Amino acid sequence: MKKVFSVIVALAMMLMGCTAFAATDITDGVIKVEGVGALQNPNPAAGYRAAKMDAMRNALEEAQGVYIDSETTVRDSVMASDVIKTRINGMIKGAKVVQRYKDADGYHVVIEFPVHGAQSLAAAVMPATATTPAPLPAATTFVPEIPVSTGPYTGLIVDCTGLGLETAMAPGVFTADHQLVYGQANFSYDQVVNKGYVGYARSINSGVSRAGSNPLIVRAQSVQGFVNPVVSAADAAKILSENQITGFLGQGNVVFVK
Repeated sequence: MKKVFSVIVALAMMLMGCTAFAATDITDGVIKVEGVGALQNPNPAAGYRAAKMDAMRNALEEAQGVYIDSETTVRDSVMASDVIKTRINGMIKGAKVVQRYKDADGYHVVIEFPVHGAQSLAAAVMPATATTPAPLPAATTFVPEIPVSTGPYTGLIVDCTGLGLETAMAPGVFTADHQLVYGQANFSYDQVVNKGYVGYARSINSGVSRAGSNPLIVRAQSVQGFVNPVVSAADAAKILSENQITGFLGQGNVVFVK
């Protein structure tokens, strides 16, 4: 009996370890959540207050599910720092109420807060370090010959359709041999927090205006660490050589298509 119990415990621990992480999608640039207050509350004001409190609890859970980069989530940062936890709680308390209504299920309140900006999730969790943006690498770092330009391009779209890409506040574009093509190191703290340097879209044909009217489109080969597109060496060189003409990378005119 003791042996059987030990086996059951081991299996339970294995199942717990295999539980999938529920990442929060930040494609729309905001996190929107709903809370519900009990319909039995005779006072509508109290019912809506209860709904807002429920929404704030849900917002905290959603915020903690956001990837910062391939190795860190907001939940990791909250567990590591009481300061960050306090900032996030303050940001959620100041979240905008975008909808209130009552139906047969109860009182409903919908709140939202931005991923980037002055009072945003990025401002709460990104480390405020004074760093000088690193120059983008040369195209010749990746291939010996720079492709002939076919631009000028206004931005970059990296098509990751079907590769299981998750959204993040500080992702990077890499080559298969782990060389960084584009990422947080190329931007200042203010740029990362206020606007971010990557936008997301669900389709290559819509929601990609950040990349401008004539974007360079490359297909990712794979995704590293859930959030980082991996491109070929030839595409990496093309991205960087085209960027030398119009500087679209430095403007953050980049969109990842999920």
